[in-house]
Amino acid sequence: MMPASNNLSNTFYKFDVLLDIGSHTNTFSYLDGDNLGVEIGDIVSVRLKGRLLNGLTISKSPFLKTDKNKKDFDEESNFEYLSIQSIVQKKVIQDWWREWLEDLALFYRVTSLKMFKTAFPPGWIGKHKKLSQNFKYQIWIESQIDLEFNNDDLTKRELSLINILRLKGKWQSELLRFGFNSTIINSMVSKKLLIKTKRKKIVSTKLSSFKNDCIKLKRPNLTQEQKKIYGEMQEMQPGDVSLLWGETGSGKTEIYMRMAEDQLLNKNSCLILAPEIGLIPQLIDRFSKRFQNQVFEYHSNCSSRHRTLVWKKIIDEDEPLIVIGTRSAVFLPIQNLGLIIMDEEHDVSYKQDSPMPCYDARDVALERVKRNPAKLIFGSATPSMRTWKRVVFEKKFKMLRMKERISRTEIPEIKVVDMRCEFKKGNTKIFCGELLELISQLKENQEQAIVLIPRRGYNGFLSCRNCGFIINCPNCDVPLSVHAGSKGKKWLSCHWCDHKAKLINTCPDCESNAFKPFGIGTQRVIEFLNNEFPELRVLRFDRDTTSGKDGHRNILSKFSNGNADILVGTQMLAKGIDIPNVTLSVVIAADGLLHRPDISAEEKSLQLFLQLAGRAGRAKKSGKVIFQTYKPSHPVLSYLKNRNYEGFLSESSKLRKDAKLFPFCKVCLLKVSGKNFELTEITAAKLAKYMINFCKYNKWTVIGPAPSLIAKVGNKFRWQILMHGPENSEFPLPDRSNLWQKIPKNVFLSIDLNPVEL
Repeated sequence: MMPASNNLSNTFYKFDVLLDIGSHTNTFSYLDGDNLGVEIGDIVSVRLKGRLLNGLTISKSPFLKTDKNKKDFDEESNFEYLSIQSIVQKKVIQDWWREWLEDLALFYRVTSLKMFKTAFPPGWIGKHKKLSQNFKYQIWIESQIDLEFNNDDLTKRELSLINILRLKGKWQSELLRFGFNSTIINSMVSKKLLIKTKRKKIVSTKLSSFKNDCIKLKRPNLTQEQKKIYGEMQEMQPGDVSLLWGETGSGKTEIYMRMAEDQLLNKNSCLILAPEIGLIPQLIDRFSKRFQNQVFEYHSNCSSRHRTLVWKKIIDEDEPLIVIGTRSAVFLPIQNLGLIIMDEEHDVSYKQDSPMPCYDARDVALERVKRNPAKLIFGSATPSMRTWKRVVFEKKFKMLRMKERISRTEIPEIKVVDMRCEFKKGNTKIFCGELLELISQLKENQEQAIVLIPRRGYNGFLSCRNCGFIINCPNCDVPLSVHAGSKGKKWLSCHWCDHKAKLINTCPDCESNAFKPFGIGTQRVIEFLNNEFPELRVLRFDRDTTSGKDGHRNILSKFSNGNADILVGTQMLAKGIDIPNVTLSVVIAADGLLHRPDISAEEKSLQLFLQLAGRAGRAKKSGKVIFQTYKPSHPVLSYLKNRNYEGFLSESSKLRKDAKLFPFCKVCLLKVSGKNFELTEITAAKLAKYMINFCKYNKWTVIGPAPSLIAKVGNKFRWQILMHGPENSEFPLPDRSNLWQKIPKNVFLSIDLNPVEL
């Protein structure tokens, strides 16, 4: 490592270090006074007011120590500099990556520090933490440059070793495994035929979550439609963007793998993104069986050590690799990136709405391939209206359609059941009669079913049937949900702040005993199934049961291996699960999704319903799909029964375009929160008045302030200001510093550009 200073000339280097100290000014200058060899892009530890902090070096300049003053003292500024304490991680970023993140920070109205912290693995910036270096020194063997020798002077074994090392050196441990012993290696080193050195070797034995002994699968034959789509994708140029609109079960993942294979052959790496952690295990398993040890995963359920290892692997590795992750993986500094695939591109989970930066991974990916050209593929069976707009109205993306399912079985009929009629027939159970009959046949037919419920827990809320009193969370403006333990014990829980309370049977307002739970959750459905069908095995798949790195994988593995008959879960059930033996897909209480106060509620509901419908009948067995509702006349259900998603997009986009509604306009949501109700309300009102004056020259409209849909969360009152304007205009926001001057202490502002929920 080259030193960063020269003691003979008294020239040292001063580094600007980005630190997280909860202030708007977070860059401080330090010297590499101990000749550590600090470089721009290093994570270093420094002292600030006695505290040891980790920070990122972002700039470098010479610093001259005069003979008059031997200390680290700047005579012009009358300031004494401290020295950097240690290097925590070497060169974790490159210049292009830093410049890209700084530009993103400007766009999303956050500091560079905030943007870096969002992109980095946890713990890299902030309170000092010794990060796992994950390397050890091992012996590296390579042949001499311009090596000349006489074949007759070498044994066959020595000649074989030289031929192995001609192209690239190898670790001595590898050579020992190949059958070369240390005696022959040391002998050739003494003859100056080979060079032996000590090098750092990264220890990364558990980077991937798949088993090392998995059997490499052969590539399946493509259908004619797949061949056509694959051929068109191969013609894409770096920087091109395509929408792969493929029906559920049409074989999109195989196309992804073929495209990744092309990139690996060209020595380019690939980034595969999924909207939720629950989709990662199946992608990891399928890609790892094809590409073995070139596949790595990166998401929030991975430990900080694992994410650090992946980051270092990406920086240090010369060979191409495949990274599979969720939205945060879009920031990884992958070198020679040739392909980005965003599966299930319609999913709102690609958008971060809290905390800032409120970035959209789809937009970040678009910006990335503009700066460093790579192919970008958006894949979905139900594309978002934003992407549809870019294809049909703006002609920016090329659309590729896959309408045929791999399976030759008929597409399952979608049946909508009117639960009002069931009630009139005397059926008061949570499942309709036909569904009960189908479930009873699962065991006999050796088939499986998935059941989607909009909410987790046991019941939706607890309410008095006498006076209407509802038990709300003391910290949030939402009802507490009823949860049940494995032994039948019940309690109340908030899904926003995790507050818990005892279950009570008497109304605290009118003292009535008519205090009953309303609505159903995953736990309530499982209890019903266990009582109604004790012979069936039921698994639960929601946020409560999938915590931990392998939580999703373990449940899905049990289900796919036939260790359960029914999988009951929330919306994550509908996304990308591919289990051939599933012949029945069910949605209970579909109305809760259809009637949300969101401009995109119909779009999101139809996407979810069609995705779930695609889970049934994917292999040789035919499938059935049942939706239970109390409003079968809802327009969305008409599109659903006919599987006419394109018709929905066409009609809805025309209406939104004529009305200049999102995505045919730009939207900005200013969210104000604080524990003092009056101060928060006054701040929101002053901010709205300021923005009205600021926006009127830009033809933007300001609506509000108004309480947020959920007006209180975690003891903080929430207000919002909605701004919208022409889609070809810039966001009319003042400089970040000017905007934050309007916000008093203990009140918080969040800026959400083009939010996914309105």
